[in-house]
Amino acid sequence: MGRGVVLPVGEKDRGEEALKKYNVNVIASDLVSLNRQVPDSRPVGCESVQYADDLPTTAIVIPFHNEWPSVLLRTVYSIINRTPKSLLKQIILVDDASNLRALKEDLDHFIKEHFPEDLVKLVRMPERVGLIRARLEGFRHVTAEVVSFFDSHMEVNVDWLQPLLVEIVKDRRTVAMGHLDYILPQTFEYSFTPGYRTRYGFDWRLIFFETYFLKSQEKDKDVTDPLPGVVMVGPGFAISSDYFREIGTYDEGMKIWGGENLELAWRVWLCGGRLVHLACSKIGHIARPQPYTFPDGRYETEIYNYKRAVEVWMGPFKKFVYQHHPQMKDLDVGDLSGRKALRDRLHCRNFTWYLQNVWPELYPYGDNATHWGRVKAMNEDLCLDNNEYLFLGPEPLQVKPCVYAPESQCVGVREDGEDMAPMLITCQDQPTPTWTYTPTRQLKHDQTGLCLHLMKGPKLMMQSCKRGEQAQMWTFSETGPPISLFSETQPGRALGEVGFCGATQLPNIYPKAVGAGLTKPHLQTDVVYQMRWKLFVKFDKIQTVSELKSFSTTNRKGLTHRHQANFILFCQENFVLFSQRCLKMA
Repeated sequence: MGRGVVLPVGEKDRGEEALKKYNVNVIASDLVSLNRQVPDSRPVGCESVQYADDLPTTAIVIPFHNEWPSVLLRTVYSIINRTPKSLLKQIILVDDASNLRALKEDLDHFIKEHFPEDLVKLVRMPERVGLIRARLEGFRHVTAEVVSFFDSHMEVNVDWLQPLLVEIVKDRRTVAMGHLDYILPQTFEYSFTPGYRTRYGFDWRLIFFETYFLKSQEKDKDVTDPLPGVVMVGPGFAISSDYFREIGTYDEGMKIWGGENLELAWRVWLCGGRLVHLACSKIGHIARPQPYTFPDGRYETEIYNYKRAVEVWMGPFKKFVYQHHPQMKDLDVGDLSGRKALRDRLHCRNFTWYLQNVWPELYPYGDNATHWGRVKAMNEDLCLDNNEYLFLGPEPLQVKPCVYAPESQCVGVREDGEDMAPMLITCQDQPTPTWTYTPTRQLKHDQTGLCLHLMKGPKLMMQSCKRGEQAQMWTFSETGPPISLFSETQPGRALGEVGFCGATQLPNIYPKAVGAGLTKPHLQTDVVYQMRWKLFVKFDKIQTVSELKSFSTTNRKGLTHRHQANFILFCQENFVLFSQRCLKMA
């Protein structure tokens, strides 16, 4: 069940070409049954839950643009096969002006021949409108009590819908999210990690990423209990149709794709709703490096949408976003008066409340930062450097020649409490060590009374504080947005562990890891593995096709089957999205 396809030798080249063209291996997809079964990926305990018979009816809205027919139809079949008939009222397919020939008359005929007319409806857009507006067009045809928005490349798991509906029945102002499993685009293997629970976050660049829940959030919770979300992935959530209308649906001023998941999540939380994850709702999803085509360019489209959200909801905190996207500040994004009027009409909270109650891991530097920037040794051109460390186990903080590298050499020091003692912040759920930046320019660890000392090598050690000791004197040089942090040490040992999380304090991913900034491009996908970031550092230095091939061969060695598949996806994503010289080579 859910096994992948291994193409014969004669078909592999065709499969690779198809993967490049469609971002999925359509040759493999056509060999997989439309009606296939998938493994039950739910955590232990979910299978014993008994659901009420009177849950609300649901409509599934599925926009698509040039989706390969077998991928699209497998999505539809999985919904029909694994959703109770009494709950599934509509499946609304919205063709966003596809030009694939197979999606024209052949698709019309297939739907008419194989699905009940009152169940599956095909709506065609006369011109390209993008995923956001296509979803809204589909929603206009919804008559069910609940609506769920899907991508056109998904496969639902056993009893995926009922856990979502239960939470909506408890509180109609709920956005209920399933947990995404992974369908590998190369082979169509249905892949999952047993017992794995995840939520999603974002940083000041508005980069979306995957992270774990806080220990405090999981304490005393059963696997069937909802856990609070921060933001949502675009597909695989359910919401009351009436509530979706009340809170203003999607922002119709947004273009194509991107940012709508952040904006809706902010609006739900700030305007009295809640966002929850349900571990018993599992949905397979194909993670693609380029989920949609963007007539105006992907980045240009995303920052346009981001600004519409930021200007309405972030208030004074938008300055942190504009530090990372300066071109966004003066960008004309059209009339926002309607969205601001909606905010006022719903009596929504401000973004301070969101940062305090929903996503406290996102740290707002600036107003409460006494110092930030590169931390430079007084008489040497050496700066504290986290060596682009990415949560892969404890590593000492290093010193390296000073460069403009906010991702590795920018450190923030915060005021804390009434005594205004500067401190270096660790992750949530970890003890918070305090540091004093003294008038003599020493970094003193309050718990031990020791100072950060530059030794020969060079390396960092904690030593007894000595007034006038040049090796213990440090200066802060503001170099860009303050996005990096470092952590507690122990006496006589090198300064503690450092980790990356793009201006947030990623909680509980790795013990004792701390937040730090990363300015390199982040993967815009729900398949995020810290392992892949470490490889990006090497990948970004590739200059030739032969180096790329060598890199792929070398770095796949020793990985598990699952990690190998995701490593391939990593290479594809970065090859397409982040390396202009690789684009030229292709």
